[in-house]
Amino acid sequence: ASVRLRIIVSCIVATLCKSMTTTPTKVLVVGGSGRVGGSTVRWLRRLSDRDPLLNLAVSSGGRSSDSFRRAVRRGVLPPDTDFVPVDLDGGDESLSAAVGGFSLVVHTAGPFQGRTDPGLLRSCVRGGVAYVDVCDEWELAVAAKEMEGEAAEAGVAAVVSSGIWPGVSALMAAEAIGRLRNSGKEVEDLKFSFFTSGTGNAGPTIVSATFLLLATPALTYADGKTTQKEPWTEQRSVDFGPTIGTKPTWLLDNPDVPTVRQALGVPNVSSRFGTDPLFWNYLFGAMKAIPRSLLYNRDAMQNFALFSEPIIRAVDALVGATNAMRVDVTAEGGETVTMRVAHPDLEQCVGQATAAFALEVLRGTVAPGVWFPAELQKEARANILEAAREDSIVYEL
Repeated sequence: ASVRLRIIVSCIVATLCKSMTTTPTKVLVVGGSGRVGGSTVRWLRRLSDRDPLLNLAVSSGGRSSDSFRRAVRRGVLPPDTDFVPVDLDGGDESLSAAVGGFSLVVHTAGPFQGRTDPGLLRSCVRGGVAYVDVCDEWELAVAAKEMEGEAAEAGVAAVVSSGIWPGVSALMAAEAIGRLRNSGKEVEDLKFSFFTSGTGNAGPTIVSATFLLLATPALTYADGKTTQKEPWTEQRSVDFGPTIGTKPTWLLDNPDVPTVRQALGVPNVSSRFGTDPLFWNYLFGAMKAIPRSLLYNRDAMQNFALFSEPIIRAVDALVGATNAMRVDVTAEGGETVTMRVAHPDLEQCVGQATAAFALEVLRGTVAPGVWFPAELQKEARANILEAAREDSIVYEL
């Protein structure tokens, strides 16, 4: 009750302060018509409404105005959201024109697998526009990171591979690693574990992204050396906490692994994922029998996921949309710090987390440059983790 009261009071104060503010800060969410993007738009409004220093005008960007209108009709986007045409494959000149006039661009238009050119980030940096994305493709994240010097020189703050996972999961790892190191311990091992019921209400995009990941070797680290392993192998049972329980998980590529390794120097790092219902996991395993060239075909996998959408929605209705994360960090001698966070709906919490990263960029707690989540300073990390507490069903940090 006290938390709700504080939120109500902060909203009233923020509204009074904003009534005296004439010029809103313009934010563009690319991919806003999708479920992740639409959730991000809604959470940007929800969280900024409580902050008297933030007065945002949030627009949705994408290729199709028809998709935008459908998103508004379905309630994915608020009815007063503006549409901005954005073609990610339209070239630098087109992208620069699209982002002009905005203070921040949030890129949620996945799947990112198969993309290697951070064109939207480049246009933002050269246009002086801050940037946040939810990229879960390591090669693309590396290309974005190579723009770090240019972004710093331009005074542009950018965070890549944000969101719930990757994103908040990396902040959990940084928190656990810091706790052990502050007590004088040498960190030896980091294990990421994730679970989502069905698609988490995130729809076909997360299914197509998973298919694409099944064609991608799972990047792990052993004794500081890169090790690429067969995806969806080495099953491990993981306890995700109350109401969720123990679930089977399998190796799956996740940029948290290399970003945390690079930022924090842990010698052994891996990541696993599992879903409900159980047969989905075996279906994913069977999908690996498909030729890798087809499995890694973005258009083919997206079309297959869209074709399967009625089945996906039916399964989601049966199993729910829970998203759960667990991070285990072990020091020399065996001492382990375990952190767990879970939310009832992936669609909601990924937008919540992405918005939290974006607001920290707007607040100035993220310095100019291109940053992975694990590299963020303590103030930004603490604020984002606190934002992720809202609506959680498990929060053990």
